[in-house]
Amino acid sequence: MNSKIDEWYKFCDELKEVGRIISETSDNTIDENEGFRYVLRLLRLSTEMYFEHCNPEHSSFYCLSHETGKIGADNPDNHYLNANIDSNNSYLIEGNIGGVEYLSIGVKENRYSLDGTMVSHDEIDLEKIDIDQDGNFQVTLKRGNNQNKNSLNLEPASNMIIVRQTYKNKTTDKKAVLQIKNTSSSCKSDILSDKKFTEHLSQSLDFVKGTVNTFNEWVNIFKKDHMNALPLGNQKFFQAAGGDPNIQYHHGYFKFKSDECMVIQSKIPVCEYWNFQLENNWMESLDYRFYPIHLNSHTADLDENEFIIHVTHEPIDAKNNIITCGRENGAMLLRWIGANEQTIPNVKIVKIDKLND
Repeated sequence: MNSKIDEWYKFCDELKEVGRIISETSDNTIDENEGFRYVLRLLRLSTEMYFEHCNPEHSSFYCLSHETGKIGADNPDNHYLNANIDSNNSYLIEGNIGGVEYLSIGVKENRYSLDGTMVSHDEIDLEKIDIDQDGNFQVTLKRGNNQNKNSLNLEPASNMIIVRQTYKNKTTDKKAVLQIKNTSSSCKSDILSDKKFTEHLSQSLDFVKGTVNTFNEWVNIFKKDHMNALPLGNQKFFQAAGGDPNIQYHHGYFKFKSDECMVIQSKIPVCEYWNFQLENNWMESLDYRFYPIHLNSHTADLDENEFIIHVTHEPIDAKNNIITCGRENGAMLLRWIGANEQTIPNVKIVKIDKLND
């Protein structure tokens, strides 16, 4: 059996290989710099998942995507929570909805460390949850648990819970509060053995590799088929990576020059919520902490049931102006939540000095 130092050297060598992928698939220096940062962020997220929250006997919520760690077109309006579970156990989620606009809880089979997918086994949102007058609720999770309203069913391969909390304004709205507990645990102690250390180290790196490869594949598709466009795309393909079945995803890729403006116009279907966001080449949302890089159904200036968005490299005096922060290229995404119709936006590139024409 290899010593731990041998396992560590193997880990470092395989991490080098991920860096090679980043370098070879970057179109420019900005993409390459942000790509290496992306790998470091993913490594931070993956070790948090596999080393700090890995014991399904004592499940706890953690945030696998946030302001400085981003995966697969993360939503700037969302606060994400994840928990690792074992389907042989049963669980109880308790919480208060606070000022949340939309909340969903999904039972997933996390296979990012194997093939970059995350299959949905069961989903529930606020419309299917009984909530008391103070905003409190409970949801039970166990095998064969699909008869009650406040319940989610676990399948044999279920190993993760994803909670999506969507806010009108994430910086000011009162956050929902959730906790998860194992209702069948024997509360065994959990020592980091040699075997577990080696497993978690390998899983952490496999998660990084699987994530990079999955969204590299997506971006290549968007560059080829979704350039300066927001088509419907294959929704099952998007949901296979952990997407919410209640959301209609319109992914695209932008590329235009600093003297140009990307103009996006669309009717708004009847839906619970919508938003549009800009991302870099690695499908990380741009830095919404400091820059106007996204709009939603509450922050956009609307014309009845339509919107027009002006995307530029730097700010201009235009309606619903969001910026790429100087980037000439990157991914982008429009979400319709709870829409019953397919609405495809119109996207065109216009010279800034011709906008009034």
